[in-house]
Amino acid sequence: MNERAVSEAIGFVLILGIVISGIGLVTLYGYPVLLKEQSNTDVKNMERAMIVIQNDMKSLCFKNVPYKETSLQVSGGTLEVIGATDGATPKFNISADGFGPVEFSPGALVYRSDRGTEVITLENGAVMTRQEGSTGSAMLAEPRWFYDGPTGTFVIYIMNITTDDLMAKSGMATVRMKLEETNVYTPPGDAGDVTVTYTGDGDNDLSVAWDNYLTGIGLDGTHTLPGVKKLVIKEYKIKIYDI
Repeated sequence: MNERAVSEAIGFVLILGIVISGIGLVTLYGYPVLLKEQSNTDVKNMERAMIVIQNDMKSLCFKNVPYKETSLQVSGGTLEVIGATDGATPKFNISADGFGPVEFSPGALVYRSDRGTEVITLENGAVMTRQEGSTGSAMLAEPRWFYDGPTGTFVIYIMNITTDDLMAKSGMATVRMKLEETNVYTPPGDAGDVTVTYTGDGDNDLSVAWDNYLTGIGLDGTHTLPGVKKLVIKEYKIKIYDI
């Protein structure tokens, strides 16, 4: 066989070109997919972590547990604690016939993804998600409000998060919190028409999620529940010491 046209250099160049092309295709199409999957995994983990913290807050408020401590991994983003302050947003304004309005600023725990646009918020006992720059939002875990139709009793739980300083954390974090104070507001006599007004935070507006939730438990388009015989508002002040 005549092998005068065979060149090892040409063969090496061809093989090297195929390898480099393969690496380039993987980098171009595969690497962004891997980053997106990692971001999705981080967000799902934080959704579960926020629901765990929500359950810990319920234990503080409803089970007489004096102190809770939760360890979690904050990956691919930052967890921030925003304490409740008078007049700050977000806030809830609650009024009834001859009662109120009573205003509450609940504060929040907010996770913002570094790799994507996802924002997860624990606010007033509810876990919600939204996309940065979008007006929409959805509730992942509902608060413990309820209306009992046969007795006409409407119970609203307000969970105020307080802290001495602004806190933010990435990596391993331990949320340490304690129930500081409980207040109960009950108007005398029939409450009549009860109106709940939510004012969202301009940087983290969750109005759509709260609107859907309030409508789902029986309030009308103006967030008014008519014919309430007894209104009970229980406010729990939860202090977060560290994360």
